[in-house]
Amino acid sequence: MKNIERFLEFNGKKISILNQDGVWWVALKPICEALNVDFEAQRKNIQDDNILAQLPSIQTVVASDLKARKMLCLPEKYIYGWLFSIRSESQELKEYKLKCYDVLYNHFHGALTARMTILTEQDTITTQIAELEKALEETEEYKKIQELKRRKGETRKELTQLDRDLKSGQLSIIFN
Repeated sequence: MKNIERFLEFNGKKISILNQDGVWWVALKPICEALNVDFEAQRKNIQDDNILAQLPSIQTVVASDLKARKMLCLPEKYIYGWLFSIRSESQELKEYKLKCYDVLYNHFHGALTARMTILTEQDTITTQIAELEKALEETEEYKKIQELKRRKGETRKELTQLDRDLKSGQLSIIFN
């Protein structure tokens, strides 16, 4: 598969990303530079991490100076979790993490709030239906609807029985 290379702008720095065989690889050193954190310390932290240690790969990517360089990369899928694991006093990292907290809160709180809103609406609708049905129970139209539903159920039972009889061969049709 052909390699696809792109740049992502982050805190004024160009971050190399490379698609190789369907996996997006992200160069780590430019991210560390953009966040003002020590790359060598982060490389060591990745080596010491029982999940991330299995993932790094040296990829040839185009650096911000537009020269091809071999760089330590992680699959994009793991970049965001790795970034959140970085410990540093860097102001850039702090700002990034604050944005992440906002995104996570908005995602999960938004989903919970939306679910609660829909459940409340559903309860309101159920209550309104019950109230309307109770008010309609004594009308002739409602009684007629209930009778038609009962008859529909009976015809469904009759059809089911006929289908069983046909399958078991108890009903024979003679054509002359």
